[in-house]
Amino acid sequence: MNRQRSIAGSFAVILLLASFVSACNRGDEKAVKGRTGPNGAAHDTVSDLALSEDGLGQIQIGMTLDDAVNMGLLNQNPTMNPRCDFVFPAVGAGIPEGVSVMVVNGKVARIDVDTGAVTTEDGAKIGDSEDRLKSIYDDDLKVEPHKYIEGGHYMTVMGDSASAGKALVFETDGKHVTMFRGGRLPEVKWVEGCG
Repeated sequence: MNRQRSIAGSFAVILLLASFVSACNRGDEKAVKGRTGPNGAAHDTVSDLALSEDGLGQIQIGMTLDDAVNMGLLNQNPTMNPRCDFVFPAVGAGIPEGVSVMVVNGKVARIDVDTGAVTTEDGAKIGDSEDRLKSIYDDDLKVEPHKYIEGGHYMTVMGDSASAGKALVFETDGKHVTMFRGGRLPEVKWVEGCG
């Protein structure tokens, strides 16, 4: 009986120590190089709310606007064009200002980021240099000239096999990221938004 108590007590101590270690390591997530690599910039962190080609937090590419509104994630836009328009996060949804969501035919098609409070899952963010994007995404990055900014670029990262038909697009002024977005093709590459 004492041996069973001793084993149970030892097991409880091990579980307690494991939970302390887990709690201490929370929030220590580091940016990584590329889609899955371990060689990221050691001092850059991923934001609490990170954009991927699949979505931002609970806002997922392909979900219906009605579902997002019912979940308290997005605001309804009573004057929106049903074919294509932008909506914004609902107050209290935990999504910072500077995020807008393109809705095409009632479904979330892409998410635009114009704030430094959001990074990608790989740690890329507004203000990063083009060289930093190249170091993060390496050969996965396709660079094209910007349509409106002389010397600027569109830097596109296609989604991996699990996210076929989706991408991240970074806009730069030729030196630094000025905005970025993630979502499905072709909408994520539409330069004029819904225009």
